[in-house]
Amino acid sequence: MLRKLRIVLLLFAISFTSFSQSGKLEKGKESVKSSSSRSTSTKKSKRNKRKSRDSNSFVEAIFVDLILGVFEHVIPGVLFGFPGERESEMYAAKITIYPYQNLKQGNFVYKDSINFNATRFDFTNTFVIENKNLRGNNFEVNFRFLKRWALDVDYLHLIENNNGRRDSFSMYSTLLKYYRIRSEMFDAWVGFGAMHVTNDVNESGFGLGFGAEAFIVKPISIDFSLKKGFINESTLIKTKVLAKYHIKNYHISSGYEHFKIGVSKINTFSFGIGVSI
Repeated sequence: MLRKLRIVLLLFAISFTSFSQSGKLEKGKESVKSSSSRSTSTKKSKRNKRKSRDSNSFVEAIFVDLILGVFEHVIPGVLFGFPGERESEMYAAKITIYPYQNLKQGNFVYKDSINFNATRFDFTNTFVIENKNLRGNNFEVNFRFLKRWALDVDYLHLIENNNGRRDSFSMYSTLLKYYRIRSEMFDAWVGFGAMHVTNDVNESGFGLGFGAEAFIVKPISIDFSLKKGFINESTLIKTKVLAKYHIKNYHISSGYEHFKIGVSKINTFSFGIGVSI
């Protein structure tokens, strides 16, 4: 009788532990929410430390002037081009109507032709899955304009079934992107903007990112991007590495997408479709 009672209690404990265990989405959202109070106390602590610092240090002033000089003269060239680049083909590169309309042209074309657009919309939708309990959808719109700029807006929605309970996570990301490298077979960009988490978190923060796309051989390209957001003291990351197969102005994609939501890390297989118009 005593043995049976122990077995029942053991099964009950296992069942209770399994039932009460939080899923990845819940843990991630809780870590983002709880970082709000830590952020407030950290800001107060930093203010107190700043008051105790000697801001009149001669060495510190020289160091600050040096850093400002680098930002003033070097960083703009790295990001937006040095004077000599104005003579290069890349400086005047135009947006293609769609990738691989010609054999050796991806998102940009050098020479004047009918194969370019003043603006272009790229729509992409990918289905992501980590396991049978965690899956989602990632929808993105990339609006290209003024030859080298783009406004990127995407929406990520994840769903997790955890011990009979359904949890969800939604995040919006908006970045203003600058295409620093604009060759016909390779392009790369940097961007900044904002991220916003909905559901029961409802918090916003600063966002930044970078990415590139290499057009290896028609009709294949490799697309990489990393977007990072900072909400309170938590970090949110969206990374993707996709192989694309282009069919006229459409493409299908497959690859890997990674998401970091506070303390939770999610690694998914991705499959999607897209169109350029």
